[in-house]
Amino acid sequence: MQSGVPGAALVAALALCACRGDAAMNDGAPGTAAPGPDAAVEPGSSQPLIWQGARRLNLLCVVSGNVDGEALRAQICERLQALAANGAPIPVAIVAPGDPAVLEPQDVTLLVHGAVEGDGAERMLAFSIRPYRAAGVETDVLFGAAPRALRLPQSGTAPAALDVALAAALAETLPWLARPAVLRRIS
Repeated sequence: MQSGVPGAALVAALALCACRGDAAMNDGAPGTAAPGPDAAVEPGSSQPLIWQGARRLNLLCVVSGNVDGEALRAQICERLQALAANGAPIPVAIVAPGDPAVLEPQDVTLLVHGAVEGDGAERMLAFSIRPYRAAGVETDVLFGAAPRALRLPQSGTAPAALDVALAAALAETLPWLARPAVLRRIS
């Protein structure tokens, strides 16, 4: 068995092709790029294939557990839409389960799953966000943002705490909200 050099060469070739702005990938004239999250990437870097040529961001939210799931689902999706749309180079829309937009190959859908456990002042919301795109195995993302949890008040939600948790998860998921890595000296 040979070393990983052929694999490294393949990754480098894919990165070069992805950075080219090929007209076949963006349905534009040669040398033009379709509007999308590609513009949010710093020069000299590349972004995950899932975002290349994306035309729309869908939000698909599901909440289960000991809560009025529909009301909390709507609140989470509306807050996510407002946060994700901030500086977004593509439209951001809320979709429902079964919406055919989830299967559009040029759409990226954030799958948001929340679960509420406990009663009264002990209610906790845990949620995860993972991007999905029906464009082929090359766009698969195995792991999304780190799961988050927050305590919910006895009635309703804690809007400030919810916004902080959602914004942190989106910063790990969306290229236009990603925080630049901070380099630290290792001593």
